[in-house]
Amino acid sequence: MQFLLFYLFEFSIAQQIGGTSMESTHYDRRLFQQKQCYAPHQPKELDQSNYYITTQLIFRNQHDRLVTRVSSGAIDLNNTRPLGIDQASINITVDQQIVNDLTLYIQVIECIDCPYEVITQDLSSTKSIELTLNTKFNYRIRVELNPTSSCQDTLILYEHGYYRFDVKLSSTTNSTFQCLLTRQRSPNNVYIPLIVGGVILLVLFVACLVAQRFKFRTFLINLRNRVSDRVPPQESAQSYDLQSRAPVTTNNEADTSTATAKQQSAHEMSNVLVPRSKRLLSLDAFRGFTLIAMIFVNYGGGGYVQFEHAPWHGITIADVVFPFFVWMLGTSLVFSLKNAIDKDVSKKFLLKKIAVRTLKLLLIGFILNTRFKIDFAVVRFLGVLQRFGIVYGVIATIEVLCTRPKQYSLGTEISTGTNKAKQFLRLFRDILHFPLQWLINLALVLIWLLVVYLVPFENCPAGYLGPGGLHENGKYINCTGGITGYIDRMIFTEQHLYQYPTCRVVYGCKPPFDPENLFGALPTIFLAFLGVQAGRILAVYQTDVERLVRLFSWSILTTAIGVGLTAGTLTGGPMPLNKNLWTLSFSFFTAGLAFAGFSIMYILIDMLKWWNATPFQYPGSNSILIYITHLVFATYFPVQWQVVDTHAAHLAMGLWGCVFWIIVAYIFYKKRIFVVL
Repeated sequence: MQFLLFYLFEFSIAQQIGGTSMESTHYDRRLFQQKQCYAPHQPKELDQSNYYITTQLIFRNQHDRLVTRVSSGAIDLNNTRPLGIDQASINITVDQQIVNDLTLYIQVIECIDCPYEVITQDLSSTKSIELTLNTKFNYRIRVELNPTSSCQDTLILYEHGYYRFDVKLSSTTNSTFQCLLTRQRSPNNVYIPLIVGGVILLVLFVACLVAQRFKFRTFLINLRNRVSDRVPPQESAQSYDLQSRAPVTTNNEADTSTATAKQQSAHEMSNVLVPRSKRLLSLDAFRGFTLIAMIFVNYGGGGYVQFEHAPWHGITIADVVFPFFVWMLGTSLVFSLKNAIDKDVSKKFLLKKIAVRTLKLLLIGFILNTRFKIDFAVVRFLGVLQRFGIVYGVIATIEVLCTRPKQYSLGTEISTGTNKAKQFLRLFRDILHFPLQWLINLALVLIWLLVVYLVPFENCPAGYLGPGGLHENGKYINCTGGITGYIDRMIFTEQHLYQYPTCRVVYGCKPPFDPENLFGALPTIFLAFLGVQAGRILAVYQTDVERLVRLFSWSILTTAIGVGLTAGTLTGGPMPLNKNLWTLSFSFFTAGLAFAGFSIMYILIDMLKWWNATPFQYPGSNSILIYITHLVFATYFPVQWQVVDTHAAHLAMGLWGCVFWIIVAYIFYKKRIFVVL
């Protein structure tokens, strides 16, 4: 039980910088002296043991501990000690008719396959206990005299609620107990600020659509031009047909057009806006939306558990942000490489550009890891941009080496044929024309499957996907992450991995584990390849119906495969959804969400043209710049500042951070400042 009390009372450091799939930034950097925190009443057999925590940082989210305060003695229902954010108090009392000491156990429901933990073994009618619990989690509580005399209940508590848990003798027999949970003071509804904020954002979005529908912006621009007597800028019309080609001009035509252009006045030329290279607005909007969601998560997400990463198995809103970026990496890659390959650009030149960009991503990611701790003896090597760079380097290299010129145009000449074989080729040419790419990516997936499920290591079995610690009653306490974690520890050593994985709070896992681990890059590459498949659909097929039918079909197929691999549970089955390990089921499931999300934006923006992608197109067209700067300036005013510790205040801070970077991205967009690697 020594590990138990250490686990229950240790500080949560899951919010430390770099602790999420995207580097979290909501923390307090105040250093303090090493401190001992003793449990007021240890279990009887542990009276001679000292339990304390040692930490070097105090984080804002100290409330992420499971049991944050324990006190024994006379019960005081009028306790006025203030509760913090996501905390509730429960007083456990024993009926006077029960004369023996009882043992109190608590199990965290989110801790899958974990045992009950002993809180105290001397609970009695003369010695009750008060617990302050973290309301982000749900609990099972059990009070036991012996295996045949016990009672248990499920605790679903809410912030700032005061509860009473009475243990009484059963009315039917004096040999069994009866547990009764009552509410002494009503809790807060922590979701009211989130609902209000969501309604406000929805109203603003609808107003934006209505204003665009009635051309309100055009009206304001024309009004400004009439007032200032200004010549309005003229933006060149440009099609979003991804198969379009620039018109071919002869030398004489080119000379004539050049001469004509030179005759235009400087005033006329200054009022012509030269558009950027042709972009798919819905893809920019989807990228921008994902980036803003990532900023909101990294800036605390209002302190809501839905915007934090799952402790281990399972999925939350925060868990889908990084996968969406990976999926869009593959989609965008098709557009950037297709034209270059069709124009017979040297593959050697393209491979050199890929290598340079990969090295830039790796270097920038490493530099971001050192922005608060420049100690090369313990610096973290892996990270978000490092994983992104590895995935980009591999998937782009595969596409360059395996794609032939005009390969995306093959098959269009048989579109009107009647032969069934030709019709089949036409129907699936986005897949059948790229067999080598499919074979290579499936081979990478097969390697991942064979290693994960067939290779044992040290005292850990093959196929273990758990977090170690308390999982499976502590049977594999040091097997955190299975073979995936073991590979990282062998290559990088524990000192250079992320020290506070998401499993530490709930499962009490001991070894360091990096969520952007090296071996997890293989299923991540496959997710990027599914994004490439979306890009091929957009490049090969020209009608909206053809594109959307295939995009939604892939969404249904990949989501079904992802859920099927978990046996329909998401947190169980042969391959649970797990972002830390980046399981193959996780890649399939998040790809399905990405296919669906992008398709919806494609309908609204590029098909129906009900929405011009504002404001998400601004951060979406400058994503790498906004990503880096939102991390670097996260602790500086006016990006963020200290607020009271409530969900409403943290939600306002998170939303303000999103608005701030949208404004910055808009300024860059208007000044035509775009940063690419």
